[in-house]
Amino acid sequence: MKRFILVLFLVMGFILLLVASKNMFSKNIISNKPVFNFIESKDFYENYYNEPDSFILDLRNYKDYKKSHISRAVHFDVNSLFETYEGIPRKIKQVDSLIYTLSNAGISVYGTVGIYSDVLEDAFVLTGILNLLRVEKVYIIKDKFEGWVKNKLPVSNKVSIVQKGYFPYKISVSFYDSVIWSLDKVYKNMDNYSLVAVSENKIPLIAKSIFVKPKFDFDRYVLGSYYNSYDISRDKRIILYGDDNYEVLQVYFVLKVFLEYPNVVIFNGGISEWVARNLTTN
Repeated sequence: MKRFILVLFLVMGFILLLVASKNMFSKNIISNKPVFNFIESKDFYENYYNEPDSFILDLRNYKDYKKSHISRAVHFDVNSLFETYEGIPRKIKQVDSLIYTLSNAGISVYGTVGIYSDVLEDAFVLTGILNLLRVEKVYIIKDKFEGWVKNKLPVSNKVSIVQKGYFPYKISVSFYDSVIWSLDKVYKNMDNYSLVAVSENKIPLIAKSIFVKPKFDFDRYVLGSYYNSYDISRDKRIILYGDDNYEVLQVYFVLKVFLEYPNVVIFNGGISEWVARNLTTN
């Protein structure tokens, strides 16, 4: 009898070990195709709010956040994704600094992130960054904070306590390097890519570039038609650049995340660095 009980305990322990190992292994796999969608506040609350790995980011100004925000939401300033140096405005931070900024805000590569903002473009910019670093699930709350309040969902005026988030460094670096390109890498590969300049205003252009203004529409057909009219189609390999990476990331979000174009990268130095190197422009 004692031997039977001992064997039973050993078998149960082995099964528990297998289950734990499976869960640990699955947590160390980063999806190559993160989930993204727009979502209504009520749907986010009912489906994701109470998940143990869910996380909410408030991108509004800090004064509004302190006044009232979605309960458990953490304030995040989209401008903290950028740095300015060598005369290049709003250059995307180097990967070390970017990971530090995101993880210190409590963001983790695993789990579900809900984002809301008064300025939809801010949500696009952050979502683009989270997507390129393969954060598992990202949802933009379509009806914003106003919709959350209208649906009488939980709000708070207390600043949320943040626990440091996690990004696997080596994997995150490889994802970053595959999307955020230096001038030398652009120059070496530009003959095999379509160069797309992004700006609300007129800027100097690298030779043979297509110029577009950032545009968004919730209708994917309308949006796809707009970019296709400029010969920016999903079968192209695309390098995006501009004078301000805030604008460039908006178009990255549209093409890569929303329309799911497979081959889109960003020239981080943009036209400012190109001109500073005395390279040819139109």
